Amino acid sequence: MTEPILDDTEPQYNNLDYLRELLGDDIDAVNDIVTEIKVQWNEDRLRLEQTFRENDMAEARRLLHRIKSTFSPLGAGHVLYRVVANGGEAFLKKRGILAEDQDYWDTFLKSVDGMVQDLQNEAE
Repeated sequence: MTEPILDDTEPQYNNLDYLRELLGDDIDAVNDIVTEIKVQWNEDRLRLEQTFRENDMAEARRLLHRIKSTFSPLGAGHVLYRVVANGGEAFLKKRGILAEDQDYWDTFLKSVDGMVQDLQNEAE
């Protein structure tokens, strides 16, 4: 199996500058989007946990792709987008299993959850 090709042309960041620029510094719109990202992540996190417990590879792939799309308004260089793309989707593709990687996925979920919770602090 070949390693995934990672696009490292955009530097990684952990701020809302891309979203602010995209929305013309409309802080209300930024806050609305951040709120929606947090709500969607909370729903998706619960579904991912269930998917991992059930060892449902197809659903895990689908959810990780959707979560990546949820984080896309933050920009492809945002740490959340990259963690899901490189630490979620690429890891799953490379390993091809769920059951033996529960510790990895537990750490993945905790990491993403912490970063999502920090988003509101940046938007205020």
